[in-house]
Amino acid sequence: MNIFQQRYEILRELGRGTSGTVYLAQDLFADRQVALKIAHSQIFNQDPEQKAIRKSWLNEVRLAGSLQHPYIVQVYDAGMGEDMAYLVMEYLPGGTLEPFTRPGQLKPVGEVLEIAYKCASALDYACRAGIVHRDIKPANLQYAGPGEVKVGDFGAAYWGRGDSTQVMDIGSLSYMAPELFRHWVTPQADIYALGVVLFQLLTGQLPFVADSPAALMYKILDGDRPRLKDLRPDLSPGLDALVEEMLAVSLEQRFESWPLVLAALTALMPGSAGSTVDPPGQPELFDRLRRLPLLQELSDPLLWELLRFAQWRRAPAGTLLVQEGAAAYSCYLLLEGDTRVTQRGKLINLLCAGTLFGELAFAEAIPSPRAATVTAMTPVVYGKWAYSRLHRASPELRSGMLKIFFRLAAERLKQADEQYQLLYRRLQEQGGT
Repeated sequence: MNIFQQRYEILRELGRGTSGTVYLAQDLFADRQVALKIAHSQIFNQDPEQKAIRKSWLNEVRLAGSLQHPYIVQVYDAGMGEDMAYLVMEYLPGGTLEPFTRPGQLKPVGEVLEIAYKCASALDYACRAGIVHRDIKPANLQYAGPGEVKVGDFGAAYWGRGDSTQVMDIGSLSYMAPELFRHWVTPQADIYALGVVLFQLLTGQLPFVADSPAALMYKILDGDRPRLKDLRPDLSPGLDALVEEMLAVSLEQRFESWPLVLAALTALMPGSAGSTVDPPGQPELFDRLRRLPLLQELSDPLLWELLRFAQWRRAPAGTLLVQEGAAAYSCYLLLEGDTRVTQRGKLINLLCAGTLFGELAFAEAIPSPRAATVTAMTPVVYGKWAYSRLHRASPELRSGMLKIFFRLAAERLKQADEQYQLLYRRLQEQGGT
């Protein structure tokens, strides 16, 4: 334990599993509390039964630090030797989602959908890195606060870029997709497992229950289970249909990809609190944003994430959207209508549909006050993104939005320079006559 004693001061035990023990520890170098997972010594025996556990540790050590996403538990450090292995992760005091799968402790439906959306976002990110988690269950999903969750424990992950000797017969039976019993690994297995978690969070029970592993496997393969609507008649038909498609036995009937799951979840989630008159529906909004040249660089999952963060509003002509001198908290996208931009009462620009504005302050540590006023000239529909929410978005979305913002800034500087040059030439011509 010398290696740990030099840097980590163990405070107390947090939990114990078949492969290791997790401790709350103080990182003496970084001055922060961490979750320190230390492997049990017996997994390094030559016993063939320990082989899968050793492979699980190797998986997680190899993946440590490679997955950087706001909804994935961050791994700070990892190591593995001949007779020891450890992982150092961020400490999340909220525990796991397990307590919220019990009757009497269920979360509100809106919060459950928010949690499911963030899990799907994290798993889509991992999928695009070639990784299938293979052990999604409440115990591996860390509760980080109301509507906040982080996916952890990638020890069972199947890494498409890894070697061909990855252990196949690992995972938690109640959450395993039927195809995994045939050693067929696809991203749809994680979609199925998240469907089981969603079923639990909404009903307080597993979709499949049996007296033995063999009987449970048969039920999963057969698809013999109650429907969500039978247990929770108060839930919407759309939510029942979502869970049905996530838990479909046939791959052809299950969601084909994570972007489709994200789209379905987005359509079911409560509307933005800031909406006045109902804006276009989420699928229509997505299609319209997808067609904007401004957002072409964003992938479909990132566009769904951006859409999820937005508040959409309708406003009549004459509405003040941005006030000169006011504090800057959000950026905007004009979806319909036209606006004028004034500075000290003078018209300096006109904005039409498909235009972003108010974005420059996002890159500032302390956003500068608004430099101009933006007023609706016609009835408008616009989206509003709080800087605080964009800062909590996935690294890929933040990077993509910054590229868009800086490109817009460069284009506007170029336009301003061209206008200046035109004005300069006109003044020279006037001076010469």
